[in-house]
Amino acid sequence: MDPNLIALICFVGIAFTIAGAYMFARDVLFGRGGTGAVLGRLPLARHDQRPTGPISQLDYSFQRLVVESDAASPIAGLLIMVASGAALGGALFIWSQHPLAAAAGFGLGMLLPIPYFIHCRSKRIKQIQNQLPGVVDLLARAVRAGQSLDQSIELLGRKAPEPLSKEFRRCSHQLQMGLSLKAVMRALAFRVRTVEVQILATTLSVHRTAGGNLAETLERMALVIRDRLSYRSQLRATTAAGRFSAMLVSLAGLFLFAYMFIFQSDYIGKLFTSPFGQSMLLTAIVLEAIGLIWIWNMLKSEL
Repeated sequence: MDPNLIALICFVGIAFTIAGAYMFARDVLFGRGGTGAVLGRLPLARHDQRPTGPISQLDYSFQRLVVESDAASPIAGLLIMVASGAALGGALFIWSQHPLAAAAGFGLGMLLPIPYFIHCRSKRIKQIQNQLPGVVDLLARAVRAGQSLDQSIELLGRKAPEPLSKEFRRCSHQLQMGLSLKAVMRALAFRVRTVEVQILATTLSVHRTAGGNLAETLERMALVIRDRLSYRSQLRATTAAGRFSAMLVSLAGLFLFAYMFIFQSDYIGKLFTSPFGQSMLLTAIVLEAIGLIWIWNMLKSEL
């Protein structure tokens, strides 16, 4: 058998062994396993119970990202990252025959699925924001027709579009299990972290305590949410050119490296073979990552 193929198989096997050992230690040795739903592993709505250690915070943030993206379970997301890292690291090892290049490729490959999860989460949040005005109108009509708030939430779980219907089905099940409306709404706002959902959760919780004309309040809320969505769409259209330019500048280095890697492999190979080239490559990766994170935070605060 080809030695390169043997090395690749060993690399993939070691990577998946490390991933399996990590999940075994996390879920079995430290008692974090469970047979319930994925979202059941997250705290109900208590922000003061977040993990304190850096490793626990990183693990918790990754679980939140994968669960909120609704693309896979946390275990499947971790395996996807390991497989991506093993593929890129093995390819670089076969190409360069250098362990440092394989290690750098494995680390970079582990990070490649993260933008996909972030994209899925952002897409899901946008879907929820766009669906929320119509869902709030449906809730107002159900309340005005004489149904109780619990019955109206159950109706949303059956009639609302996905992914909002899934969230309201979960709320309905929690209410049937005996949780208070305040706890259920706090959990909803904790799972779907948008301003509009937080306003809806607060409104329903206050109504259960203080009473009032809920149907009229919800109708006004739907108008406010539509105004917010209209303003956000106008803002995105106005700043589209600036955001595109910023992203193009930030990704220019990656495109240039990919071009040289494909068409000038002898020249770019010195970055992996010489000590000076390796230090420069590591510095470039760190600076590029800092620039991408900075621009992403700017775009996030802008929206």
